[in-house]
Amino acid sequence: MAEQKIALPVRGMTCASCVAHVEKALKGVDGVEDANVNLATEKAKVWFSADAVRIGDLVKAVRETGYEVPTETITLPIGGMTCASCTSHVEKALSKVPGVLSASVNLATEKATVTFVPGVAGLADGSTELAEVFKQAVAETGYEVLEAPAEALAEKEQEDEAERKMQQARFRMRVAWAFTAPIILWMFAEMFFGIVWPNATVFNLGMFLLALPVLFWVGRRTYRSGLAAVRHGYANMDTLIALGTGVSLLTGPASFFFPVANYAGVSAMIMAFHLTGRYVEETAKGRASQAIRKLLELGAKTARVLRDSHEVEVPIEEVQVGDVMVVRPGEKIPTDGVVIEGESAVDESMATGESMPVNKRPGDEAIGATVNQEGLLKIRATRVGKDTFLAQVIKLVEECQGSKVPIQEFADRVTSVFVPMVIG
Repeated sequence: MAEQKIALPVRGMTCASCVAHVEKALKGVDGVEDANVNLATEKAKVWFSADAVRIGDLVKAVRETGYEVPTETITLPIGGMTCASCTSHVEKALSKVPGVLSASVNLATEKATVTFVPGVAGLADGSTELAEVFKQAVAETGYEVLEAPAEALAEKEQEDEAERKMQQARFRMRVAWAFTAPIILWMFAEMFFGIVWPNATVFNLGMFLLALPVLFWVGRRTYRSGLAAVRHGYANMDTLIALGTGVSLLTGPASFFFPVANYAGVSAMIMAFHLTGRYVEETAKGRASQAIRKLLELGAKTARVLRDSHEVEVPIEEVQVGDVMVVRPGEKIPTDGVVIEGESAVDESMATGESMPVNKRPGDEAIGATVNQEGLLKIRATRVGKDTFLAQVIKLVEECQGSKVPIQEFADRVTSVFVPMVIG
């Protein structure tokens, strides 16, 4: 078994007794060969069997002694996923990266949330950037970590991207049903009214030709995704659909030469229903993006601040902690702060739900994005950017959208084995 060495950061130690407790806890983990804790550097050097011990086991051992191992969490936008089987493979790939404690992938938001130990994650020889390690791990499963846009443009670009995907999904669905509708009518005519085409060859050829654009034009992404999964050694839901529709389609030309039933029309119907599901999924994603956008629109875009005793209007991104903001009646308070001059009534219904205005005097806290209704206020900024009340609300909404409820986790586990079982 391969031996591995890491320097695990440990916080909260104050004396030699603390060091002894941490060393004892680490050495007590099965698979750990040795552990040496340095109080000055607040790091624990651990030698362990990479096959028997996970970083999470070491972190758990340290935390159970009452000390802390610092961790960080990042969110990675993932492209190319289409089903729960995809998310399962991405989660497994990210979880295998040394130093990663947990990885959760949400198909709806197309994002992976990764919790890791800084300074340990990525390991190897330390020559590769952590972001590149994650990208490589995801790429090996056949998916990709997308480039995140600049913060100022991120939400707008995400909204535009969600709208574009929804329009494309709607187009593919409509085209699929446009070609599938005649197939359904032909089938219904035979099944319920006994109307049979006089020439079976024409019927079979028609079914086959109508199914072709549904499968290989608007449905080609399903085939690409399914084949990509196979190339990387696993199967996803698209693999199952591609296999089923592909075999059904082949019965079309086969019926010209052999006495077999023609299921080419059925393959088009399967793909049409599949693309309808994709459209519903993209619509749900688009609505989630719109909810966040509406929250963002509540905030002020500019602020009047005092610079050298003069009022200057600046973009909200340029407001700094300590700046004095001038807020006139009817204007939104640009960011969180404390009133230092003036009295007024402020509409805080956006934050508290209270319809009655709240009186503000010097010393009172003011919430960004709330509306000043009466007098002029001078407010000293105390929180800006991601630290504001509104930013925290948006972050909470995004985290809720990205989290998985227990029933979803159970469904993902079932789905991850469903496809291999069906194909097997």
